[in-house]
Parts: sequence; C-alpha cells; structure tokens
Amino acid sequence: MCSLLLVTGCVYMRLYKVQNQLNDFDTNFELSDKGGLVLIFLNPVLESGDMVWLMKNGPLKKEENGEGELWTYIFEKQYLTGAREGNEYDIPLLILMQNEMVKEIIFPERFLKYISLPLLKKMFSSMGEAEINKLSKSASSIFRGSNPEEIPGIENIVDTLGKPYSIEEDETTKYTYLYYLKNGASGPRSDYFEFETEFEFNKESKTLEKARGTIRGLTMSLDFTSD
Repeated sequence: MCSLLLVTGCVYMRLYKVQNQLNDFDTNFELSDKGGLVLIFLNPVLESGDMVWLMKNGPLKKEENGEGELWTYIFEKQYLTGAREGNEYDIPLLILMQNEMVKEIIFPERFLKYISLPLLKKMFSSMGEAEINKLSKSASSIFRGSNPEEIPGIENIVDTLGKPYSIEEDETTKYTYLYYLKNGASGPRSDYFEFETEFEFNKESKTLEKARGTIRGLTMSLDFTSD
C-alpha cells in the first residue's frame, strides 16, 4: 500500500498502466452501448480511491445494483455569459465499482449520436501510443486509422455538448467547454473541481483537428490531422 505521501505517485503509476493497456485494447477493454456509452475494464487497475483523488471528492451518490457499487458524479456545465441551457448539457458520469476497483465507466447515451463504437475503439487505441511528458503531466497522441468523414465536426460537437464556454478564432477555431463538479447541497466551485475540454476545428471545412481534455492537472490530447 502507498503511504499518504506517495498517494499521488501511486495514482500516476496506475493511470500510466491504464494508458499502456490501451495498446492492446481488445485484451483489456470492451465498449458497449447498453444504457449509454460504457467502457468496460476487463483487467481493472484503477482503485476507488484513485477516482476520489481525480474528482477531489467522493461521488454524489452510491448505490448497490447487484453487480457492485454504482457511483454517480455530475459535471455541471459552466457559461461565460448569461446564456444558459438549463442542465440539459450537464454530464452525468456513472462508475461501477467491483471489489473497490473501477470496472465500468458509463457516459451519457447522447455521446453515441455521432461517434460509433468502432471509431471510439480507434480513438482509445490511439491514446495507448501517447507520448508522455512527465514534467507537464500531459500525454499527446495521433489518431490513426479512420475515414475522415467519421470524425465529428463542429455541428456534431455543439449538438452533443451545447454552446461552448468560449470561442477563439486564430489559425483554427477553438471551442472550449468548462465543467465544475456538482457537490451535494452546495453549489459548484471552481477551486473544488474543474474539467476543461477543447476542440480545434479547421476554419474552412469545420472538421475536427485536435481534441484536448484536462482534469486534475493531467492533460490528454488527440491529433486528428495526420493520415
């Protein structure tokens, strides 16, 4: 067991092991569309405490469901202006724990509207080849192998995630989405938890060129521009 001072290092080690498992996706994972987008860990590595560390707190709700303990987290979408969309585009995240290990992560069903399971498998497999930068706590990878027409475009992203938190126009068009974690009776707080995801699109074709997500200071990016 890790001592308190080494907890962070132990979490990083297990996350790195998961990233290595993505290199052999079929041996270590399954994808399902039953009840949402389900990522199944065939050889679980992450512990329940790792999720608490990543989210900076325990789940909003825990339920026994016959297969294990189902944890619920809710990412509440943030807005830069007063234009709100209710909670339609919040992201409920369900995590199935078995023997205090992460067995399944379940994303909303709407995530499957424009992304097929075979395409998602290619995305996850590409992350297994990510180049790790320990200093910046980042991992960058190149998406490999798919018909470019399968990759969601700007309209698909907006239909799935709603209005972006911010839009930047430069050499590309960048949409940024920001989420805080719902924390029981209290309102969401930026210093409590923050998840940010960015999408860069070609200005003319509106095709997706890069996707990036940051949680707990850890950044994962995927480049779609290479053949």
